[in-house]
Amino acid sequence: MKAVILAAGRGTRMLPLTATMSKGMIPVANRPLLEWTCSFLDFCEEIVLVVSESQRDIIAGFINNPKVRLVFQEQPLGTGNALLCAEGLVKGKFLMIYGDDIYGEDDIKSVSEMDAPVMSSFVSENPKAYGVLEVENGLVRSLEEKPEKPKSNLVNCGLYLLDGSIFGILKNLEKSPRGEYELTDALKLLIGQGKVRNHTLKTWVPLTYPWNILDANIHMLDMYGSRIDKSVELRPGAVIEDPVSIAEGSVIGPNCYVRKYSSIGKNCKIGQAVETKNSIIMDNSFVSHLAYVGDSIIGRNCNVGGGTLFANLRLDDKNVKMEVNGMRVDSGRRKLGAVVGDNVKLGARVTIMPGKRIWPDILVPACHTVEEDIKSEIPLSSFRNHETRQSERKSE
Repeated sequence: MKAVILAAGRGTRMLPLTATMSKGMIPVANRPLLEWTCSFLDFCEEIVLVVSESQRDIIAGFINNPKVRLVFQEQPLGTGNALLCAEGLVKGKFLMIYGDDIYGEDDIKSVSEMDAPVMSSFVSENPKAYGVLEVENGLVRSLEEKPEKPKSNLVNCGLYLLDGSIFGILKNLEKSPRGEYELTDALKLLIGQGKVRNHTLKTWVPLTYPWNILDANIHMLDMYGSRIDKSVELRPGAVIEDPVSIAEGSVIGPNCYVRKYSSIGKNCKIGQAVETKNSIIMDNSFVSHLAYVGDSIIGRNCNVGGGTLFANLRLDDKNVKMEVNGMRVDSGRRKLGAVVGDNVKLGARVTIMPGKRIWPDILVPACHTVEEDIKSEIPLSSFRNHETRQSERKSE
């Protein structure tokens, strides 16, 4: 059996992380998402990975993998078009899976052993946010995208068992209102034939927003336990709370507290008396002494100044919201810190308020409070105004 992974999407809702890396290469428990997915498909004879030619990091990561065949989607024309790129490379029944969600190994294997066609579903507490399946006697009767009044709590998960008949349907699709060929439109036509089976998954972690990366990190660490490379240096007084992942060449300074669900990448340095909790710190980043990193994501090659605070809880104890593609989105989390892109430098004693994002290559001056997303360099005049406000407060 072969598998097709769709991974050509731009992942704009994951900004600022996807400004410098493909969504499928975001690390979870120190392993890119696509590597996890491919490992779950190890029983397949070949994996067809559909990507864009601009995704150089995915290409570099998989071009030498003998089990993976790279296929390029020339234009971003939707998931239906992406799957059509694999026509001629798969015969008979095949698995199709989205490369930016987390599925259970057992679930994937179970779907692969069924008779095609199969759609996977998951019991959701918020079905209105997804495509909702209506299932009767084990067969899918309808698929409705983000309905106001869902007919069930079973949502479409993006893991399918299909066969060659899907390609004929895809070739006859019309573009959706957003100018793309939608795989869901093809699936609706397939459902209309009355032959699509349902398989309800035990495990599904959808990765739509940046905080979902933290959900996936928790899931993987719970499933596979702590992974601390033998080259990691733990200095006196450092406390590690399982499960965590710490990659090769990293140094955990004296009296640090690495709390559970922390993932620290390669060649990182965590300074004296730093506390990290439920956070991801990517390769080659340095978190200086007396800093606190809570429920946050820090990109590659970042430098976090001493005493910096990643605040993760609102004063009113309400859910933290984050701006995503111009909209304020409720994360559903009481605790959520910041998302920091690659090559960011934070001066000493910076405070980042909950749910804020900082784009790559930004320099944040010492003692600055980040109260809004930062997408471009902070003007020096803005910093001076901040200093003035701080002085005024002290004189009152």
